[in-house]
Amino acid sequence: MKDYTHFYQHFSKREEKPVLASLAKMIPSEEGRRRLGRYLIKGICDLYPGNYDPHYLTGLGSALWVVNHYRNQHSIAINALAQCVNYFFSHMIDGLIKSQKQSLSLEGRGSG
Repeated sequence: MKDYTHFYQHFSKREEKPVLASLAKMIPSEEGRRRLGRYLIKGICDLYPGNYDPHYLTGLGSALWVVNHYRNQHSIAINALAQCVNYFFSHMIDGLIKSQKQSLSLEGRGSG
């Protein structure tokens, strides 16, 4: 993907396959891996659901380490990215649902 805006169109819709396909193209070059890291960090921060989950960023850090150290073993690098993206997408939904339930619960208490 040419720029972050284009990447974020897929990332924000939690479209895992197009996101991973674009990230896979960035793995071979050092500049691509830097861009890959920037895109994922910015994407996670832009979509952050507000519930504290340290695994979003520790998982990302681990995935970026694997990508950097195993860049010549494509299946290992892309698997690390897939696990990171999948975890974030699946837990982001859970976090949003919990936040909405908590908001509704607090609103119900304030009316009494």
